[in-house]
Amino acid sequence: MEDTFLESTWESIEPSLHIILGDEKNSSLDSLMYTNTYTKVYNYCTASSKRSHLNSIGNGSNNNNNTTVRLVGSDLYQKIKEFLKDYLLNAKQRDNESFVQYYIRSWQRYLIGSKRLNDVMDYLNRYWVTKERSSGHRDVYDIFSLCLLSWRDYKFHPNLTTLMDEIMEQIQLNRQGVSSTIKDLDIAIKSFVLLGFDANDLKKQNLSVYINDFEKRFLTDTHNFYVSESSNYINANGVVNYINKALQRIDEELKNLENLNDHTRKPLNDVLNNVLIQDHQEKIRNELPNLLDQERYDDIRKVNILLKRVPLTLPPLLEVFENYIEEQGNNEVIQLKVKLDKDFNTQNQIYLDSLNEKNVNKQKTKLKKPIELINPNLYIKSLLKIYNKFKYVVEVSFDNNEAFNKALDSACRKFINTNKIATPIPRSKSKTPEYLAKYCDDYLKNRSDDMNIDEIITVFKFLEDRESFETWYRRTLSKRLLFGNATPEDEENEEEIIQRLKTANSAEYTSKITNMFNDIRASKNLGIAYKDLVNKNGDSSKGFINDLEPKILDTASWGTIFKNNNESFILPAELISTEELFTELYKERHNGRQLNWVWSRSKVEIKANISKPGRPPYFFTVSLFQYAILTCFQDEDSVTAGALLEKTALPQEVFKNHIIPFVKNKLLIQNPSGEKNITKVGTTFTIVQEYTSKKLKVNFATVKQVDTKTEEKETNEEIERRKHELLKAGIVRIMKARKHLKHENLMTEVYQIIDRFKPTVSEIKKAIEVLLDEQYLARSDDGTGYDYLS
Repeated sequence: MEDTFLESTWESIEPSLHIILGDEKNSSLDSLMYTNTYTKVYNYCTASSKRSHLNSIGNGSNNNNNTTVRLVGSDLYQKIKEFLKDYLLNAKQRDNESFVQYYIRSWQRYLIGSKRLNDVMDYLNRYWVTKERSSGHRDVYDIFSLCLLSWRDYKFHPNLTTLMDEIMEQIQLNRQGVSSTIKDLDIAIKSFVLLGFDANDLKKQNLSVYINDFEKRFLTDTHNFYVSESSNYINANGVVNYINKALQRIDEELKNLENLNDHTRKPLNDVLNNVLIQDHQEKIRNELPNLLDQERYDDIRKVNILLKRVPLTLPPLLEVFENYIEEQGNNEVIQLKVKLDKDFNTQNQIYLDSLNEKNVNKQKTKLKKPIELINPNLYIKSLLKIYNKFKYVVEVSFDNNEAFNKALDSACRKFINTNKIATPIPRSKSKTPEYLAKYCDDYLKNRSDDMNIDEIITVFKFLEDRESFETWYRRTLSKRLLFGNATPEDEENEEEIIQRLKTANSAEYTSKITNMFNDIRASKNLGIAYKDLVNKNGDSSKGFINDLEPKILDTASWGTIFKNNNESFILPAELISTEELFTELYKERHNGRQLNWVWSRSKVEIKANISKPGRPPYFFTVSLFQYAILTCFQDEDSVTAGALLEKTALPQEVFKNHIIPFVKNKLLIQNPSGEKNITKVGTTFTIVQEYTSKKLKVNFATVKQVDTKTEEKETNEEIERRKHELLKAGIVRIMKARKHLKHENLMTEVYQIIDRFKPTVSEIKKAIEVLLDEQYLARSDDGTGYDYLS
């Protein structure tokens, strides 16, 4: 009876199933047919289950306790399974369509029908299928999954090769720009996803079919296509055009990802990156110098966009970028050097021509040389030109990427510290710190409007030898503080530079500079106190200089600058009382301190009544040594060199340097003339009765305290002493903490803690040897290291 009921039920619903899944006539499924089919399935399942229950009672089963209804559905399930097989095997492709067109058309309809069939068989799904799967029968599926499984077995797998060939053919035609007549290709691709499901969890997506049957073939064909295209394109069109093409291809492929499963995103990116970028990375990065030469910053940006997709390609690109910047920096300095050499040679030639016109014996004449061959402003501007240019490149072409900023900094550090001007002799000490300090000096003296503090700090951050800069800066600062007429704005600029240097290093780095600045401020207060004291004394203050401007300088900060300024000298009698009064005031305020006078750095302004009748008197600015010389002419018009040397007690060379400005500016008449006769005892100097000058204020205090070479030598000696002391202090600090270290380990740690300059191996070894002699350290017994001696 059950078999008869099944057959009658199936016979009544089978025509409807054809319509639900889609027949050749594409018949429509009305709501009545849909409802009747659902009802018949429901009636079959429920009626069969009741009969099974009654049969169990009639056969003598436990009449009291067994009330379970046996769910029926396996026979109907088998009928559906066989129906799906026959339906799919009998479905035919039309004559006018390709297989992929047929696949897309039939799959779309079949998918819709499968969902409807699943709804019609809802009762079977909810009760019998659910019970079977909960009992562990994983070969039983809900009707929708059964439909998909049947499609996979009878339509998909048997035709997979043909399907994939035609899908890939359409994808390749699309890549070649050929318009396709096949629409909705993505429907066929997405079918691969639906046809994979987990037998244990039908709701869980399983991409095994998509990955194994579509993705692998898709990636392989994509790889092969772009290997061929990229090689041909870059050879035929050049690197720059290829970069644009590669970016275009990547954009296209990423847009097409919308039609693919998201799982394909990473492997597709990997394929594109490997074929379009990594395989051609050398050619792409080697194009960077040409693009930089031509300032094609937009194309450089595209290079960055392309290569940064593959992080491993960036380090070689960074190396090319860094080397290019270093080369450009060195070339810029070389061009400046060539220009300066040319100007120097031109200047000398003009001088030689002038000698020829005067018939002077050139053999006995030294060539005229510029006061300073290297102009610090031009040199620093050349360095900044390269930095600013490539800083802009990093910003606009490399999105201000930190890695490219580091490459820029590394390149700048190299050419700023080592170039034809900074290190004219291989392995010589870099002169960039000195030139930067002089650049600061020019800026703070307002010698150029195109200079600013940011430029100074920019170059400073690249200096490897900051100790040299600090020493040179203090040297130039001392002159500004002692002899400059600083405005409030100048003082603000000076303070800002000091603050910026402190920020870039430490308070300890600028401690001497800060102390020098503070000394000048304290000196002003002391000068005011002196004037108040003189004014307070009234008439008794006569004989004292009222407008004394003292500069009280701490030896710790200024001592090295005035190291060789202790010439013998007799202070003019009219200044002795001033010197004594100020000394008394100072000791009263600073008990226990020693006050040493540096006469060579003092200046005096004097009123000279030697102008023509009717004209106002002159005001001369002279050094204290020059003042002492002029006072000798207060009572006499002519004085011999011997008498002047005796009255001033000045060394002959110092006397010579200070009297020459008077002779050259015709305030004193020398007899016999000639520089070689100046210090001869019998040479006479006569002061003019009427001095002539266009200016009423005349500055004679232009005497160089030390010549350029001497100053450079003294400064370099101070730098070396300071570096040596820093190295010794660093080594002692390390050894005090470690107690014992191998030689190699000590060298390594010294390099790590010394940040104000880059010590050489020989400098470190020298410092170690001195500490061994001074018994701070001792060699270890095995001779490979050192022990700290407390």
